[in-house]
Amino acid sequence: MAKPKIKRFGNPDFLRKIKPESLLKLLLKFDPFFKARGISLKGSTLKPAQLDQLAALIVSPPSTCPGPLLDAVDMLDMLASTAGLDELRMVAGDLVRKVQETGDTAGDIALKVWLIDRHAIEQIYTKFSIDRGRTMKCYSPGKDHRPVAPVRAVCRAMEKDLEFDCSDLFDTPACEVMAFDDDDGHAFLIRHGEHVKRFEILDDDNKRDTKALRLLKHDVAFVYNSGEVLLSGRSEEVKESYRQVFSKHLFGDPKLLKPSKRFTLDPIRRGRDCLCGANLDMAAVPLLRELHMRRRGTSRMVILRCDDVFDEIEEHGSDYLRAFNLLRARVSIRVDGERKSPSVLISPEDDAIRGDIHHPVAKHWLDHCPFNLLSVHAQALANN
Repeated sequence: MAKPKIKRFGNPDFLRKIKPESLLKLLLKFDPFFKARGISLKGSTLKPAQLDQLAALIVSPPSTCPGPLLDAVDMLDMLASTAGLDELRMVAGDLVRKVQETGDTAGDIALKVWLIDRHAIEQIYTKFSIDRGRTMKCYSPGKDHRPVAPVRAVCRAMEKDLEFDCSDLFDTPACEVMAFDDDDGHAFLIRHGEHVKRFEILDDDNKRDTKALRLLKHDVAFVYNSGEVLLSGRSEEVKESYRQVFSKHLFGDPKLLKPSKRFTLDPIRRGRDCLCGANLDMAAVPLLRELHMRRRGTSRMVILRCDDVFDEIEEHGSDYLRAFNLLRARVSIRVDGERKSPSVLISPEDDAIRGDIHHPVAKHWLDHCPFNLLSVHAQALANN
C-alpha cells in the first residue's frame, strides 16, 4: 500500500503575482515537460486556462516534474512578498536594480534574479525556509472508512454546499472545487474570493485614488486512499466548513471526519535509534540538534541545543525525558558530499513542519520516519 507522503506543494496564488510574460520565461526552460503534459507555451503570454493547469501541477506535481522547476516554484512562492524583496535588495542590490522595471512586483523581480543568479535566491530561501510552517490540518474518518472518487458531480455538490459558507465567510458565494489524481489519493484546489479590500493607490500620473478589490484565493486539500484528509484554510472556521463538506460528500457523513495529528515527538523517548528508522542511505546521517521541552505541570521551558542532543539526554539518564512534554525538535541530516545539511523543524503543538522539507533526503526521511503519524498509520494498515 502506498504511504501518505509529506506533500510537496506550493500556493498557486503566487502565479498571479507575477506578470504572465515573466512567468513564461521560467516555464520555457522546462518546455519538454509541459509539452508531455499537453500544455502549450506558444505565444508571448499565458492564458487564464494555462494558469489553472499550472496551479494543479504546483499543488500535486507528477513524479516526472523536473526538480529544478519545483525548487524554483517553492522559492518564488516564498519570495513573492515585500519581506522577500527587501532581503533580495540586501543580498543582490545591483541585480535588483538591473532587472527591475516599472510595474514589477516582488515576484517578477525574484524570478528575473533567479534566471540570472540562482545562488542569490537560494541564500534568501535558506534563511526564510526554517521559519515557514506547513500548517495543514489533519482529519481521520476512523478505521475501515474510505473516500468515494471525487468525480465532477461530487465536486459540484461540494461547491453547492460551500456557496452558503463562502457567502458568510467571504461575502461571496463564488467557489470552485477541482480534484486531481495523486499518487496515493486525490489533491483538491478550492478556489474562492476573499473579503473585499480597499487600497489607496498612486496612478501613473502620481494622483491618489482608492480601489476596491476582491482577491482570488486557493485553499488546498489532500485526500488519501487510506482515508486521512489534509486541509488548508486561513482560519479554523474555514477549515471546519471544509471538514464538514468533505466528510459529507466523500465519506457519506458530515460528522465522520475527526481532527487528527500528523506529527509526534514521542519516539525521541526511545533513544537515538528513532532517527534511523527511515531507511536512509548510509551516506546520510540524521542528528537531533535542538529540542524544546516544558516541564510537566509547570510553564518552565528547557531548550537543549548542541551537535547531538542525545549526548546530553543520555548524560541525564534514561528517565530524564519523563518529566517533560516534548514541544519542538530540529533534525539535521548530514549528507556526504554536500556542504549544507538539510534541516527540519517538527512542531506537534501546532501540527507543522518547517525547514528544508523539499530537499530529497529530508523529504524521504519525513515520509518514513516514526515522527510522521500518517506514515506510521499507513504501515499499520499495510500489515493488517
